[in-house]
Amino acid sequence: MKIVLVQPPALVAVDSYSAITQPPLGVAYLTAYARQRGHEVAVVDAVGAAVDRLRPWPHRAKRLLQGLDRGEIAARIPPDVQVIGVSCMFTHAWPMVRELLRALGEAFPKARLIAGGEHVTALPEKVLEESPVLACALGEGEATLAELLDAFAEGRDLAGVAGIAYRDAEGRIRRTPRRKRIMDVDSLPRPAWDLLDPLRYEAGAVFMGPKSGRSMPMLATRGCPYRCAFCASPLMWTQLWRPRRPELVIDEMQDYHRLYGATDFQFQDLTAVVRKDWIVAFCRELARRGLRFSWSLPVGTRAEAFDREVAQLLLAAGCDHVTFAPESASPRVLAAVEKKADLAQVERAALDCLAAGLRVCLFMIVGFPQESAEDLRLTRRWLRRMARLGVHEVAVSTFVPLPGTRLFAELGRVRPLTIDDEFCYGMTGATSLLTVRSWNPRLGDRALLWLKLRAMAEFFLISFLRRPWRLLRLLANARAGRQETKADRVVREFALKFRAVFSRAGRS
Repeated sequence: MKIVLVQPPALVAVDSYSAITQPPLGVAYLTAYARQRGHEVAVVDAVGAAVDRLRPWPHRAKRLLQGLDRGEIAARIPPDVQVIGVSCMFTHAWPMVRELLRALGEAFPKARLIAGGEHVTALPEKVLEESPVLACALGEGEATLAELLDAFAEGRDLAGVAGIAYRDAEGRIRRTPRRKRIMDVDSLPRPAWDLLDPLRYEAGAVFMGPKSGRSMPMLATRGCPYRCAFCASPLMWTQLWRPRRPELVIDEMQDYHRLYGATDFQFQDLTAVVRKDWIVAFCRELARRGLRFSWSLPVGTRAEAFDREVAQLLLAAGCDHVTFAPESASPRVLAAVEKKADLAQVERAALDCLAAGLRVCLFMIVGFPQESAEDLRLTRRWLRRMARLGVHEVAVSTFVPLPGTRLFAELGRVRPLTIDDEFCYGMTGATSLLTVRSWNPRLGDRALLWLKLRAMAEFFLISFLRRPWRLLRLLANARAGRQETKADRVVREFALKFRAVFSRAGRS
């Protein structure tokens, strides 16, 4: 089959501190797998093709569209395409992706449209009802995409393809049994970067973590063994965690250095460090080969496998930044949302990393539906303690009910949730600095926003008062364009967005 995979443009909120712009790892893996199975694959990376282009999204205030527009995307797709696949990872982007799908359906009426990603996996019926998509790949996508393409090529009934939702010949929406996860992750082909050109993203310089040198995204493991009630991972990936062989991961890093000049690697794993033996083997193999790459764990990993030995090995192997994600400092809230985090262990791991010389970030969430004023006080008090101990930075998000999660279902049982465009746009409130929606019955929107900003302000105020050189370093890095922490990355992100907003305002 002749298929084009589309990475849609990015929809970003002006006041969000988490508009990540980096090469699309998922699309690159899908492309490689489909090509390996004999299909003719091309990619339209709408962000990478115009990474420095930001303009207002006309359908919603304080939103920017980054990348190509719908007409430019359609112009890059060959007229004889048979299948067009579009990714939608984030619920906040669905209104934009839906309009893209409709435009592609009109421009290519003979092509079959398919979709995948976390949002699609959570709400496939909505995707099928609101767009011309014929089939949705649910969960891990490689094997499902390949079998779906085979079924199209052979004219087989889609009912025999596991892991999809689709519209049958009578227009009814059906689901097939869930596909089992890929067990041998070492057998997967490497991402097909030769069809995407990851170097285009160097112009944006806003990756998931602080960017040091020419950067590439990586995956060393797949999945997460935990089942946090607020996280979409259990639906998307189940609870299966599979690591790659450390030697193969490092081989890939070396090849990216040779092919693209990459010297910095950001691991996008949901939970990179689960087993101590794996991370120790990885670090020792990097050291054995004498490689001097920088790399980081920016997504938020577990603390159980960390100790002084692991922290020292990480630094010696080139890791410079680690993120832990305890989410709350209230044991009651942690139990309610099934976050299996031991705060004492997180603190010990953070201290071990600090002692070794690593930069440490914490991810926290406020506004869980179960949270009380006392729970919030515990979180703020713990963050103040972590600031005094020397943790470098914190990102405090507000809770949003992600479709497909247990908390989303629980809120829906209390009061049915209307998944309209307003709901989708509201998902950016998790990382917004100006507007949030509270899903906590004891907190209003403004009160929750104030608590979120206060928690971060208290942390950074203590941090900068006790270590004023960090503030001076932040200012110096902003001026020089360096990134050593996520705060440096956020400065870069806001500079790009505000430049786009004000330059357009000046022309109007």
